[in-house]
Amino acid sequence: MHFSSALAIPAFLTLANAAVLGKRALSGQATFYGGNVAGGACSFSTYTLPSNIFGTALSDSNWDTSANCGACVSVTGPDGNSITAMIVDECPGCGTNHLDLFPTAFSALATPSTGVIDVAWSYVDCPITSPLQVHNKEGVSKYWFSMQVVNANKAVSKLEVSTDGGSTWQATTRMDYNFFENSSGFGTDSVDVKVTSSAGDVVIVNNVAITAGSVVTAGSNFGSSASTAATSSAVVAAVVATSSSAASSTSSIAVVSTSVVASSVISSTTPVAVVSTSALATPSSVAPSTTSIALVSTPAAIIEATSASTAPTTIVPTASPSTSSTYSSSPTSSFAPEPTNADEDVCQW
Repeated sequence: MHFSSALAIPAFLTLANAAVLGKRALSGQATFYGGNVAGGACSFSTYTLPSNIFGTALSDSNWDTSANCGACVSVTGPDGNSITAMIVDECPGCGTNHLDLFPTAFSALATPSTGVIDVAWSYVDCPITSPLQVHNKEGVSKYWFSMQVVNANKAVSKLEVSTDGGSTWQATTRMDYNFFENSSGFGTDSVDVKVTSSAGDVVIVNNVAITAGSVVTAGSNFGSSASTAATSSAVVAAVVATSSSAASSTSSIAVVSTSVVASSVISSTTPVAVVSTSALATPSSVAPSTTSIALVSTPAAIIEATSASTAPTTIVPTASPSTSSTYSSSPTSSFAPEPTNADEDVCQW
């Protein structure tokens, strides 16, 4: 859920910065941790952040059932300088409007030894020009559908599926770990996918094969003025996609997937703390950890914290699964990591 009314902006902001952040501006605090894209709560296991975008975890108070996963925020620090970061992880117990930044992001705003800083931030479009992608979860089949969207330049609000060539669209349910699911599947080996942004932009990806772990690249990202139509099968890490036919589109925004190999394409026009990472990676991109914060007076001291999340992986060959998960990504107030439940760290400042 995006906030429509601006909150009070901290006094440390200049008038210029206040003007930039006036739209949906939020005030809070920021810390930092080791950073976790593949193992974070947004389950971006196939995605690498663009070089011009930093990463951050977002407080569970703002999580909104993962609706903010993949959204970008403009963050202004106490010295008035700003960065753009993508939300890729959750920070339970961090407090409303709290950001747990990646180390590079925090360093761009303040000296790491500061540990905790006041910030003002707002949601912005991501500076991404390459096409968005759709990613099938492991274990998908015609009997269980689970898909996420990555590399979108705007927050994704919904994902719909068509099995009749776009005549009708069926809804999916967004899970807390950022996959859109239908526990019964759609009964077919391939579907058309319609992705809608929080601003109402639409991208359509045609003929997406329901293949475990596969990734399909669309023809464009949100806000494209032209659309490209092509049929394709899924692109898997170890599988080369192929396609045998093409389709034209006359919808208001009809953007369709492109694959590694396509036989034909028809275009159509349309009207913290200072942190040292010690997270332990585990199979299936799971990195449970605890986080500790230690504010010290010695600049050379190392203040350790980790932040990670467990993204569920469900393998379901023929039946709908029962998927559940909890996440952890937050600092705690001890000088050394405490042995706690890896999925339920608590942040206490």
